[in-house]
Amino acid sequence: MKDFQENIVPAERQNEKPVWISENSGLRIVFAGNSITKHAPKPSIGWERDCGMAASCLEKDYVHLILKKIRQYDKNVSWCIAQVADFERGFFEQEAKDLYSTAGDFGADIVIMFFGANVSKDYDSMENPPKTFFEAFEDMRNLLSNNGKAKVYISEGFYIRPVLDAAKKAVAEKYGDTFIKMDDIRAIDETHGQFNHPNDYGMELIANRFFETIEPEVKRLSGK
Repeated sequence: MKDFQENIVPAERQNEKPVWISENSGLRIVFAGNSITKHAPKPSIGWERDCGMAASCLEKDYVHLILKKIRQYDKNVSWCIAQVADFERGFFEQEAKDLYSTAGDFGADIVIMFFGANVSKDYDSMENPPKTFFEAFEDMRNLLSNNGKAKVYISEGFYIRPVLDAAKKAVAEKYGDTFIKMDDIRAIDETHGQFNHPNDYGMELIANRFFETIEPEVKRLSGK
């Protein structure tokens, strides 16, 4: 039986750089994620697209579905993607600011944090890790939060990692952030596509979950 909770995509060299920014005059939103958020073409593994894996095209990944919904309120939304796969697998040695200072300087109004899958599964049973995922996630959260001005939304991952989800929930509780559940979406086979990543249906459900959560803030900030 296929394990739909197994992340089979290598964390290394998913993209040529860690941060992408599209500047405009409106609402500013940061997406902090891994290959589900953005993965450049990598023919060696059979991935030919440049978008969130495994959407069928850029317009159908969860980032661009959310941006489309936001443009109903603000046509001039600015966005930033912080692709954190390298940070996930190297957070023991890396500081968030080392790779993602540009995203930290972006000045976000809204931050969506949706990652964890590339953290080694060995971490889940470590008794005394050199750095905890809680600490690493907190550092990333604070870097991206625009000195506490941004509204931060922290999500469970697409893969079932209870230790990581508990740490993320604890960070959310510490700062009063919104914690978003994904257990119903990630648990059904129909949302899993190529490489066990979310297919178009999975991306749509993820985008809808995020947007229904952030929409009140989008409306408030856009004055609609």
